[in-house]
Amino acid sequence: MSTQFVSKNSNYCVVLKSGIEGNRILGTQPVAGIYIKFEGGIVTVKEEKVAEMLRNHPNFGTDFIEVQESGVDPYSDTRQEIEPEHVMSEIKYGHAEAVKGLAKPVKLTPAMKKLIESEAVKMLPSLLKANPTILKDIITSLAAEMKEKEAKEEKIESKKEDKKVDEKAK
Repeated sequence: MSTQFVSKNSNYCVVLKSGIEGNRILGTQPVAGIYIKFEGGIVTVKEEKVAEMLRNHPNFGTDFIEVQESGVDPYSDTRQEIEPEHVMSEIKYGHAEAVKGLAKPVKLTPAMKKLIESEAVKMLPSLLKANPTILKDIITSLAAEMKEKEAKEEKIESKKEDKKVDEKAK
């Protein structure tokens, strides 16, 4: 079972247990530390011991939080990248010819997302009237998904019933 933690910062590091350097003169062995780095603001922890250490950390709840595996990242709209945007210049004969940079991803606020969603809902009826095959494809895919889900549930229920029958037979 894995647990997912989300940070406000994109490259946040947490020290759960400090490492201790070994000493040859004293004869002490080095002790490895436990460090967690949030890649892009998210880290998935597979060991329950480490997840419990993260939950007991003093910054839990303020700098980072725990989310469900299928949960939504609450900081995705406000998280900013720590590393600056890279800009590359083409230099020909000692002069800068062209400056190339990456396009910054657009950060949408929740209000902007609601506005876009409402406009999309307004446009949907005219799109479906213009091309009814889209509606047909959507309905058939939804029906197929529902049939698959029902089949899986029936298999699970039949397995549970078989186990109950086997337990009663013993």
